[in-house]
Amino acid sequence: MVRPKIKKDLDGSRQRVKASDFDNISKEILVTASSIFRCLIVTQVPIKLTPSAVKMLLRRTSHVCGELKTKMRSLARSFFGFRPSDLKEVIRQNRDLAESLKDGSSFVFKDWRSKTGIYKTELLQEGINIMWFANQNDEGIIYHKYFNPMPIEVVALVLTAVSQISLKSMALKMSDY
Repeated sequence: MVRPKIKKDLDGSRQRVKASDFDNISKEILVTASSIFRCLIVTQVPIKLTPSAVKMLLRRTSHVCGELKTKMRSLARSFFGFRPSDLKEVIRQNRDLAESLKDGSSFVFKDWRSKTGIYKTELLQEGINIMWFANQNDEGIIYHKYFNPMPIEVVALVLTAVSQISLKSMALKMSDY
């Protein structure tokens, strides 16, 4: 692997190294390694990490979590029936819906109104599919061994993402759909 030149800003501070700073072979290796890492970070528990490794992992983990949260926000909006509108009545209905979903973590149930079928919500499967199995080039397809059987850590991560997207925020103005 060819070491990249570390670029500096006008003030002399160092810029973060990017994949584009490397030659083509190195980029390919980095892309593959990053993809495998994204699978491992959600399916395995890393142990005995140095502080610098933890810092790097947190950056990668943050990216995976942010991507999942963005995808789950879109899925949850349509799945639970939040409606885009600036009308006060619709905003109130969206807010009531968000509150009912937060109450007792109702969003984890297949039937969230009657709270039956815990962890059998189709939203969970749809989230996993869109994040890791959307097409033949996705990490879940390429690195399927990390997802078979589906690790409980992945299930927990997806449900955590739904709980963290702030269902209440979806109840506010929906003009940003």
